[in-house]
Amino acid sequence: MQMPNWMPEPGSPLDRAATFVMANLVFIACSMLVITLPAALAALFAVMAPWVRGRDVEFFSTFFSAMRRHWLKSTIIGVGDAVIAVILYVNLNALNLMGIDNPLTLVIGSVNFLVGLTVLLTNLYIWPLLVLFDLPLRRLLTISARMAIGHLFWSALILAVAVVLLGISLFIPPFISILTVFSAIALLVNWGTWRIIRRYATPEEIAELDYP
Repeated sequence: MQMPNWMPEPGSPLDRAATFVMANLVFIACSMLVITLPAALAALFAVMAPWVRGRDVEFFSTFFSAMRRHWLKSTIIGVGDAVIAVILYVNLNALNLMGIDNPLTLVIGSVNFLVGLTVLLTNLYIWPLLVLFDLPLRRLLTISARMAIGHLFWSALILAVAVVLLGISLFIPPFISILTVFSAIALLVNWGTWRIIRRYATPEEIAELDYP
């Protein structure tokens, strides 16, 4: 007589649900130290990326190996994003001091908006590309920006849905948000950007993603 197996079958709905929730919880735990937030974000994308290609992952080995492998690039990207955010924040405060009657307010405000939007749209592609392909940092940023700008409507749609999901999380019970929201956004971004990324990836690169 065999002992009953309480572990869900790999790839089953229960296994995916457990991975989905576990990814969210471990991401939150690993992000509590702000310095580890970028690496944890890369790891979250690494766990969710195979799902959009119909493949499953072993959660713990994928998550923590991705943190180790991508910590340097992800940290540089995270610091860069933070620096840009601080600069935009300082500029917005300066605009408030200038007053709305100053003609420069509209110009500077528009530039800030465009810069902030471009950075957000570019980040949609940075994180999936980071965990999918071993690209030099400069090339990673360049390709991400070109995809974001070249597919502006689709990229803006992905960003809008991600913002909506984040907004919904503020109005649902907190325990549900803690279990789902970050995994849901990462899965959405992976799904949306993969529709663009696969157009430019070579067959060899795509085959390598699914090996072995």
